Amino acid sequence: FYCHLTLLLNAAILSCPLLLGGADPLQEKPALRRPVALGISGSWLLCGNRNSGSVSLVDLELLEVAAEYKTGQRLGDLEITGSGALVTDPATGRLLSLLIDDGKLETTGLLPLTGAPQDIALSQSGTSCSVSSPWKRQVTLVELEEIEGGQTRLVKTGEVRLPFSPGLQVFCRNDTLLVVADAFGGNLALVDPQKGKLLGTRVLEAHGIRGLVASRDGESLHLSHQRIESSVPTTRNRVFWGQVISNILRSISIDHLLQDGTARDGRPRAVAHWSLYPFGTPSKAAGDPGALAMGQRGTTLVAFGGVDRIGLRPKPNHVFEEIEVGDRPIAVVLGPQERYGYVANFFDDSISVVDTTEAEVVRTISLGPERKLSRAEEGEKLFYDAKLSLDGWYSCHSCHLDGHTHGQLNDNLGDDTFGTPKRVPSLLDTSNTGPWGWIGNRTTLWEQVEKSIETTMRGKKPEAASVEALVAYLELFDSVPAGSPGKNTAAVDRGRLVFERLKCGKCHRPPSYTTAGTYDVGLQDETGQSSYNPPSLKGLQHRSRFLHDNRAETLARALELHRPASTRDLPAKDLSDLLSFLLSL
Repeated sequence: FYCHLTLLLNAAILSCPLLLGGADPLQEKPALRRPVALGISGSWLLCGNRNSGSVSLVDLELLEVAAEYKTGQRLGDLEITGSGALVTDPATGRLLSLLIDDGKLETTGLLPLTGAPQDIALSQSGTSCSVSSPWKRQVTLVELEEIEGGQTRLVKTGEVRLPFSPGLQVFCRNDTLLVVADAFGGNLALVDPQKGKLLGTRVLEAHGIRGLVASRDGESLHLSHQRIESSVPTTRNRVFWGQVISNILRSISIDHLLQDGTARDGRPRAVAHWSLYPFGTPSKAAGDPGALAMGQRGTTLVAFGGVDRIGLRPKPNHVFEEIEVGDRPIAVVLGPQERYGYVANFFDDSISVVDTTEAEVVRTISLGPERKLSRAEEGEKLFYDAKLSLDGWYSCHSCHLDGHTHGQLNDNLGDDTFGTPKRVPSLLDTSNTGPWGWIGNRTTLWEQVEKSIETTMRGKKPEAASVEALVAYLELFDSVPAGSPGKNTAAVDRGRLVFERLKCGKCHRPPSYTTAGTYDVGLQDETGQSSYNPPSLKGLQHRSRFLHDNRAETLARALELHRPASTRDLPAKDLSDLLSFLLSL
């Protein structure tokens, strides 16, 4: 979550000891811990906390926090190993190995990684892992070597570049296959982890894949995600019936994934065989399905982060029962014999203990006292709250995942018409790129937020304090994360000169690379509209499709279709340099 902000933090190695506690326990200090990951090791429940960069050790017998240890500046993920855990610190670009020894946690290994490493997938053998770096569009393969004294040597064995931003991952088929899900859209990558090679990609009608696990027999995958119907207008009736964005648990056979995935036009083939379990009903939707846990006995937990509930299914093919937990459940894990489930509640800084037999919360464990929230932090809570929409079908985050975008189309009143679906824009640097909307019809971000809640989400008119908080939160996205460094900096420099010579800045003026007006670009929508406010060019490298209706699959194709007069007779070399520059912004 929010990976790009972590790149702005101090990347120096922490000078303080990594093992803290003692006379002044961390767990007693007011802070925003914001738990993001859970794992069980013996009699301990480990909880990784994003904001505080700490790991809380929970005694499973006493059901209380025994200690809290500082492991980094911010924590991206936590994965249990044989006698400890692995954690990522996206702020400093590190993968760390931790050892649990007599109720104490110590760092035993450290590996610097490029970008802001996030999700960790541990191999089935436990001897290696894969780490995803969304903004670098790569996964890093790492061997775990145990050495004397319980130390772990982390050895990077390969990097695999992907055509999309990687999110969740899972090892399958006795570690011969690594499946990597898109952090924003509906893509899946198939990677040979032993050779460090991308085997191919697949496409689902999905976005927001926030749960990914392999089945008990290893023959299928289970994914929790959302699916947007791009042609369905965001009228009240359509939102009420869950027809705009649906919330889904999907199962896919790995055999079907491994079938030839190349379509005739060269694009990845859509996955054709699957089964679905839809979540939510009118008046009680289940917005933002997330983390999944599946036990050997068939118990299944799924977090509904947008509505503060989890789904519990005691056996396969049974109906899910929904249980109220804390504010934004984000991680789930099953305990021994699947008797209890544990749920990390992000905005509550707490863990709910769920009796899976009685289907009820039997204990809530506080991770420590919270400090007072800033206005932007209040806005963050609203951004992830699906209850802002009608019946709780979706949140702001549902389309603008972690402040970016799923990149698909939505038919809303952003252009004051229905029947004209447009691409959902990224919120990166949004406060600097007004006016808002594809036709520039909102002059303040305040107006844009209000209209989105009332007409796109069909929620109640928000209070002024709520809009103010959301705007303050969106202003935190003012930095665009750096992607892969340019392979040819000379080409980028030449491309900048081409950009200036062609006067591209007339519409895309630096430093925001947009302007306030609208311009007829000759690309009509369904009503004949062809004048648009130019979207910012910053962060083009993080987009997968281009133009208002996603008709261009590449930036080169977008320039070909748009064809500004100044580029029509541009030599191929200058065009290549121009593209290098644009993709470096």
